[in-house]
Amino acid sequence: GRNVMNKKKPILYTLIAEGFTEYKFISIYLLRLAESMGLRVKRSSVDLLKSQPSKSRVLTGVYRFGITALQEDNHDLFLVGVDLDQPDHTPEQTHHAAQLDELSAALKTLRKAYSDRIVLYVPVQAIESWLAYQAYKINGSACPPAYSMESKKQDDLKAMLYGSKDAKILKMETVAGAIARNADFDELARQSKSFKHFHDQVISFLKTAANP
Repeated sequence: GRNVMNKKKPILYTLIAEGFTEYKFISIYLLRLAESMGLRVKRSSVDLLKSQPSKSRVLTGVYRFGITALQEDNHDLFLVGVDLDQPDHTPEQTHHAAQLDELSAALKTLRKAYSDRIVLYVPVQAIESWLAYQAYKINGSACPPAYSMESKKQDDLKAMLYGSKDAKILKMETVAGAIARNADFDELARQSKSFKHFHDQVISFLKTAANP
């Protein structure tokens, strides 16, 4: 009966991200999504948080991290992403696709060998664009229209969310955490194509985990 699900081992995942905000937001996102499907997740200690995370560190380190997480430690899920750092107004999201290709290429042979365990994400502009769509849940503003945040510059998004483009890490993590706990992720997937691309992969992975 009721205890069957709890006996399942938690899904052990590794997250490689370029910013502290991602680590906060995506961890809570995964936890909430997994819980909604009767699953548990646990983040591994393989990450970039000990050094200052950055896009170049993700791209140069992702293969090595992947070997550790997927081959040596046999983790269930490997999530890796970088910000696009520019808008993408093309209907087919060509800049987004090109950045995903670069990320994919950095994984080398792991990409094919562990395709069922790898999730790639590239927020258009930055993770802040994802947060900005759902910030209305915690600050009482109006819900922004779909595809409206990707055109804003990262500094403007940061100022809007954190009160300053140079906000301290703690402030960024606090805001990201509050938004992640209150966000409607299905709505966010309708607001942002780059989030939908990520969300669809995660849901597909968790569905398989829930019904092996």
